[in-house]
Amino acid sequence: MGMTWDLNSLYPSFESGKLEEDRSRLGQYIEDLKEWATANLHTERPTPASTEAFLRIYNQYKGVYVCLMAYAELVLSADGSSQEAINLLDDIENANAGIGGVIAGFKRWYANCENLDELTGSSAYLLEHRFYLSEVLSQSRFVLNEEVEAAIAKMQSTGSKAWERLYMETASSVLAELETGDGSRKATLAELRSMAYDHNPKVRKAAHEAETGVCKSIAQICAACINGISGEALTVYGMRGYDSPLDKVLTASRMDRKTLNAMLSALQESLPSFHKFYEKKAVLLGHSAKLPFYDLFAPMNEEKSGISYEDAQNTIVSSFGAFSGELADFARKVFEQHWIDAEPRAGKGGYGMCIDIFSIQESRIMTQFTGNSMDIAVLAHEIGHAYHSSCLAGQTMLNTDYPIPIAETASIFCETLVNQTLIAGAAEKDIAPILERSISDAGYYLVDFYARYLFEIRLYERRASGTLSVQELNELMLTCMSEAYGESIDPDTLHSYMWLGKAGYFMAGNEFLNFPYSFGLLFSKGLYAEYLKRGEDFVDQYRLFLSATSKHNIVDVAAKMSIDVHSVDFWRGALSLIEEDIAEFIRRT
Repeated sequence: MGMTWDLNSLYPSFESGKLEEDRSRLGQYIEDLKEWATANLHTERPTPASTEAFLRIYNQYKGVYVCLMAYAELVLSADGSSQEAINLLDDIENANAGIGGVIAGFKRWYANCENLDELTGSSAYLLEHRFYLSEVLSQSRFVLNEEVEAAIAKMQSTGSKAWERLYMETASSVLAELETGDGSRKATLAELRSMAYDHNPKVRKAAHEAETGVCKSIAQICAACINGISGEALTVYGMRGYDSPLDKVLTASRMDRKTLNAMLSALQESLPSFHKFYEKKAVLLGHSAKLPFYDLFAPMNEEKSGISYEDAQNTIVSSFGAFSGELADFARKVFEQHWIDAEPRAGKGGYGMCIDIFSIQESRIMTQFTGNSMDIAVLAHEIGHAYHSSCLAGQTMLNTDYPIPIAETASIFCETLVNQTLIAGAAEKDIAPILERSISDAGYYLVDFYARYLFEIRLYERRASGTLSVQELNELMLTCMSEAYGESIDPDTLHSYMWLGKAGYFMAGNEFLNFPYSFGLLFSKGLYAEYLKRGEDFVDQYRLFLSATSKHNIVDVAAKMSIDVHSVDFWRGALSLIEEDIAEFIRRT
């Protein structure tokens, strides 16, 4: 079974006539947008005709832009040395920067809309975009004038975006010398990370030491990258009127602080339960003291031969089928039509990723499949993203944007389906290892991501006063990890360079890629509990829920599933399901 993706339905190559045609179309849509701006932005207030004209051109522009950007990003993710991909990214980003002023001008101009209901009621096309226009109105106060926004967009291509590419190229290409006692070999950072799940304790420890060493060798470069990206974010978001980068992310996520605070409050309360789990795991692994950080994800079952890619596919499809035949058919299509690049190789990004290409109603998924059980969860997670996007088929480009916390709900829900299927079919002796894997995964999304959240909050607080040295970044990372993991982890084994291994810190314009995952896990736990109560009736409503996520804020879309995300009790209830698993694991072991 092939483990690399097929991009031909997007573009056959960088030299293809289809790609060149789309680059030409993109240029024409840019000119059309600029002509629209010249004709309309001087007018006093929006009219139905002028608004509809803008939306139609902008939808066309985004449809082509998404294809070109997706192709470049996919190729570069699979091969960090692709100069053709880098060149295309530069060209498309520069082209996009050229309309930054137009988009900013539209948003500022649209603030003059006096009656949104009256305007959108004048045509079906405008009514279809009512939520998008209401978001434009509410966020128009964060938009600077056209000249400044255009300048920012152009400068970012040689600023934060350039720092991001430098980090990605550096982190994906660096090789470490791995010594395991059975000889030595070269390994990428992604390969070293995956060894945290290896059955051999010597391999786990050696990989940890090799990762620390290679991180140290590129730390200065990565420190420059994180300082450049975070510094620009503080400057730009401050100019736009946000209180902080977190404020910007919450606004973009359609999530309020009351929701975030309720979730974090419940999460902090639950940390001692995870600490008990880690302490128990230390005992089971034979450690006389606390659990070493490199054994955090150590498997508890007996070593088995590696899982084949075909076995992973069968497990995912059958697990999804127990929930929904439609979801199973979708997963089968993803594999059969080669939407996935799962082959591990040097130069390839060491992270799971799903890029949705709404223009062609497809997605592409990247993972590093090495044959361990965690790889099945990663595949299920990314297919969940793709399924979510498929639920939005038929929407215009401007109506396909949904907030990251909800996006992570769909992906983690799919992980839960796979995990529950494995437990249901397991022999008695295998239940504890499966529980351990599930709890470890939950700890990753909750405890580890809480440490990442604390780090990013404090990074921006410190960055406001100047750049941070490698030593300062390391110390900050250790402090935040200690707060999250408490005394359950051996402090001498904590990974001080962990900030360097988190690609989210280096993704310009995508700050705080941490708490949305915690939200997603806990929200999906709540949804799964509802599924167990309601059975088949839940399945159709779940699909409708996903299809509504692009046109509602988080509070309102959660209410469609009868969930109050402002309630700390809701989050406590979701966490109690994990705490019950921890208690059961401890009882069984």
